[in-house]
Amino acid sequence: MTMRSTTPAAALMGGVLDAVKGAAILLDPSGTVLASNRHANARHSCDGQPIETVLDALAPLASADTALALAGVRAVLEGAQRSFMLDVSTIGEPPQRIVLRVTGLDAAAGGGAVVQLGAASFPGTDGTVDRRQDMSFRPMFAASLDAMLITDAGGMVISGNPAAHRLMGRNESQLAGMVFGDLFTPGSGTAAAGDAWQRLMRDGQWRGEGRLLVGDMMRVLDIAGSAHIMPGRHLITVRDITESQQLEAQLRQAQKMEAIGLLTGGMAHDFNNLLTVVLANADLVMESLPPEMEEVRDEVSQMIQAATRGTDMVRKLLAFSRRESLERRPVSLEVVLAETQALLARLLPSNITLVTEATPDLPGIHADPGAVQHMLINLATNARDAMPTGGTLTMRGAFDPAVEMPDGVTSPMVTITVQDSGRGMDDEVLAHLFEPFFTTKGPGEGTGLGMAMIYGLVQQHAGTIDVQSTVGRGTKVIIALPLADLRVASPTPRATTLVREGATETILLVEDEEMVRRAGRRILEKHGYRVLLAGDGAEALTLLRQHGSEIALVVSDVVMPRMGGRELYASLRDEGFTMPFLFTSGYTDRMSSDTVALDPSVPILPKPWTWAELTASVRAALDAG
Repeated sequence: MTMRSTTPAAALMGGVLDAVKGAAILLDPSGTVLASNRHANARHSCDGQPIETVLDALAPLASADTALALAGVRAVLEGAQRSFMLDVSTIGEPPQRIVLRVTGLDAAAGGGAVVQLGAASFPGTDGTVDRRQDMSFRPMFAASLDAMLITDAGGMVISGNPAAHRLMGRNESQLAGMVFGDLFTPGSGTAAAGDAWQRLMRDGQWRGEGRLLVGDMMRVLDIAGSAHIMPGRHLITVRDITESQQLEAQLRQAQKMEAIGLLTGGMAHDFNNLLTVVLANADLVMESLPPEMEEVRDEVSQMIQAATRGTDMVRKLLAFSRRESLERRPVSLEVVLAETQALLARLLPSNITLVTEATPDLPGIHADPGAVQHMLINLATNARDAMPTGGTLTMRGAFDPAVEMPDGVTSPMVTITVQDSGRGMDDEVLAHLFEPFFTTKGPGEGTGLGMAMIYGLVQQHAGTIDVQSTVGRGTKVIIALPLADLRVASPTPRATTLVREGATETILLVEDEEMVRRAGRRILEKHGYRVLLAGDGAEALTLLRQHGSEIALVVSDVVMPRMGGRELYASLRDEGFTMPFLFTSGYTDRMSSDTVALDPSVPILPKPWTWAELTASVRAALDAG
């Protein structure tokens, strides 16, 4: 045998080719010969030659047969099929019947294919296959990384290669009891197996999907059949694609959740603008009402409370879409669990036993403690509702040195396991668990945002979440969070007290929502400010060029048509304007994806803002100016 390459495929097949009776060559994925045996080289120097040249030299065929043979070789090399066989006559004198067999090699071994050329043979008078032909096939059969089964004319398995033994967990005698139909889902695969077998016999080839129970796990199989590889014998090639299908399903789920996150983030931004209008105008009305109009003031107060509840719902949506700000810092999970246990003592009924525990020397986590506590309380609330007659709720902190991340890499993490003994969930509910507004609770009993919020918070923490549940046996939620290895600055507290001192400065308010502009102007004018309005950054630049020396502060939304706040800030600085700047955003603050590029030295006021928050932020920006 001669060998041009030392690729894994060439090394693997090196000893195999010389054992083959007849010409045999090893091709790389491009169709160039990597290695060939002595039978091939006796007729032509094959190594380094393209398959087209070698095939013409070893087996001159009619042009139509050559095209068919090369198409089969290319189909195997490109992965369209696992194997190919052609029984054909040469055009030399005298003509010879030959069999061309092509078998693909696994990509992990370097890819490519083995091509065999041998004389055609037929069953003997006793019905057995020509032993020379069978022996020439056996080395390749044994070396294949894919599982291979040889069946008789009726689909009964005669033999399997070592890869088949490993995949199916059966030895040779156990494989011999199988039939083709065993590769399909038990109870529902009879018709599918019958149809596949008919197509294999009719077309000579078939490829599809099957199912096989191996141990206690149902494996998904990619099955390729090649009929009549030898008289009365058929080849079935099987590859386990269970993991790849699971990864594809995880990718589709992640893409779906990302799309839903983008949608909910946009919705939350719009809702924040609306809530800004409601809260600001309610504050204006409340400020204008005399104390003796107690009943009206109470009604306005209820409006403000309802809008504040709406603000909380929007923050959950933003948490799901990963646009809510977090104060991540080194945190002791033991402390968070202890504080949560104290809170849950008032939340959980007496028929539910709460157990909290943490392994000794548990590392700190890099997290927002309020967000972690919020997640735990939401999970505890769900567990309470799932155990109406009582049960046990366990919260456990532990260190896991190798948590598998979505990209397949493992990382040391701290895990929080929340487990209940409640009703559990079926697969249909689990499939929709993290979708916003999905709930199994009755009308008025839940918003359907709790698990969506938890999903978003876990993503923001660069963590993972896994939910396991069985109907009638309870639910286990495992959240993994990164170890404490970073430091972050604490956010500035939001104002709650009205700033009432008079003011005379000119403020440029830039906001694309007209109702927000009007509410902001009315509040600022009531404090004595002169207010100029612009609907976007381009309008604001025009006003700045006209009134630049008069303007003491620019208050600008971040996301606007034509020119947003980020671009406006850069432009005014480029043009030499030095007045202070204050951002506002419906995406909470600069931690969001839409505000991440903002100058960290510029303050930001999250929407929805109240009278007190707007005036306090404006005054602080002017005084710091």
